[in-house]
Amino acid sequence: MNATKAHRTSYMKNILLPGLVLSGAAGFFTGILIFIFKYAANYVFKLSDKIYEAARLNPLGLVWLALGAAAIGLVAELILHFFPVLRGGGIPTAIAVLRGITPIKWAANVFLLFISALLTFLCGIPLGNEGPSVQMGTAMGKGTVQAFAKKHSAWERYIMTGGACAGFAAATSAPLSGILFAFEEAHRRFSPMIFITSACSVITGTAVSYDLCRITNTKFSLFELANVEKMPLKYAWCALIIGVACGLAAAIFTKCYRAVGKFLSTKLRRIPFFVKTACIFVSVAVIGYFMPLALGTGHHLADELLEGHGVWYVLILAFIIRAMLLFIANNSGITGGLFVPTLAFGAIIGALCAIPLTRMGALPAELFTVAVAVGMTSFMSASARTPLMSIAFAIEALSGLQNAIPVILGAAIAYITVETLGITAFTDTVVEKKAERAHRGKTAIVIEAEMTVGNDAFAAGKEIHDVLWPPSCSILSVHREGVKHISPALEAGDVLHLHFSTYDKEQTVAQLFSILGEQEMTVLSENTVDESISVPEL
Repeated sequence: MNATKAHRTSYMKNILLPGLVLSGAAGFFTGILIFIFKYAANYVFKLSDKIYEAARLNPLGLVWLALGAAAIGLVAELILHFFPVLRGGGIPTAIAVLRGITPIKWAANVFLLFISALLTFLCGIPLGNEGPSVQMGTAMGKGTVQAFAKKHSAWERYIMTGGACAGFAAATSAPLSGILFAFEEAHRRFSPMIFITSACSVITGTAVSYDLCRITNTKFSLFELANVEKMPLKYAWCALIIGVACGLAAAIFTKCYRAVGKFLSTKLRRIPFFVKTACIFVSVAVIGYFMPLALGTGHHLADELLEGHGVWYVLILAFIIRAMLLFIANNSGITGGLFVPTLAFGAIIGALCAIPLTRMGALPAELFTVAVAVGMTSFMSASARTPLMSIAFAIEALSGLQNAIPVILGAAIAYITVETLGITAFTDTVVEKKAERAHRGKTAIVIEAEMTVGNDAFAAGKEIHDVLWPPSCSILSVHREGVKHISPALEAGDVLHLHFSTYDKEQTVAQLFSILGEQEMTVLSENTVDESISVPEL
């Protein structure tokens, strides 16, 4: 009876409390925060459009526009200088935090990221608001643990995952995609604990955000498509063409991103960051003055293409210019998201494939919107390596349920194409870059040790793959006294043979204590390595 009572207590404490109560609280706070952020961002987007329109009507408008952009860039760089974790895409930053690669200060990420992102939007930098939403949701998850369960740091990454998923769902109005974000992109694994926390956070976050949008008469959906035609199966080959095109484009996209990053870090490494940032803001302002399609998140561009508008040579030019600006801005660490810009690139590719097909009569004109939606899904699937999340997003946000077959075909063939080429996922490329920055100049330590699962430990009752261990930590073996065939779930008293590499031994050991309980760790070997080590989520 005592064992049963202890099991129930442990279940309530280490599963229900973090999985339902705290994750629900994180989702609730995230939903409110992201609603405020989206509301402010929409206002800034409109203000930015008015500023550019006014500048085009003024003979000296370009001069004043460039000076204003330089000033905004300097303010943005000042924030990034003191809080470098705010640099770059919000989703890759959140992933790096959720995988334990980089630390995060939750209050600074919530408030300063809010301001930094709005400065990016005001200038028209082609980055989105969904990335900062995910990062702020991650920070809000950590803040929830810090406020209500500070002693239970083992719960932190789970609740942060829930906050990140809630941020994604609230920003994109795609709750199922938000849950899949945890499995396919954040942790690259399925775990019941991750599902519970992410689902609970997404449900509360989406409900709060939806109700606030309804009360304030604010648009909730990211895209609003009505009367989308159903693509007959005889035109499914079009989805295959679009999928291959998106897969090839994603491969080139990632290679170009790496090339631009290498150029900036080698050829221009001596130029101070504040000069680079100011120049980027000014360049975007000048280009946007002459070409409005180059400005903003790309949401307006995707909307126009979904409505059937677009000229092929303008789309090619917009793709090239927007891509180069995004490569430079993201590699320079300017705050902003990559999700909606990625959708815009996919929409352009889908449209460029559909335009000649409709003109030749091979594809009915009324299926143009479906082709664009397939392009958006396929490019997201290929660039981020998230086919399931991409398909779910198409069904939720792009009215893709009645066109599930072409959407799945496009996403699958795009994924297969880029996997065949052996190109690293774009998101992983950005995460790797963040890991290099975080660990630059540090010495790695490789440790083998033995630890015991404590009586009331967080890991007790969970399978090894269900626990978010420190980065690069592997469980080499489990020894249970007097038992030959060990059950999958860990039990109190199990002795674990651990192998991990770390840049901060004290922090990693503290994380292990939070998972396994306070104890004396038996170190079997400890070595330092000169070369940089990778720290993936295992």
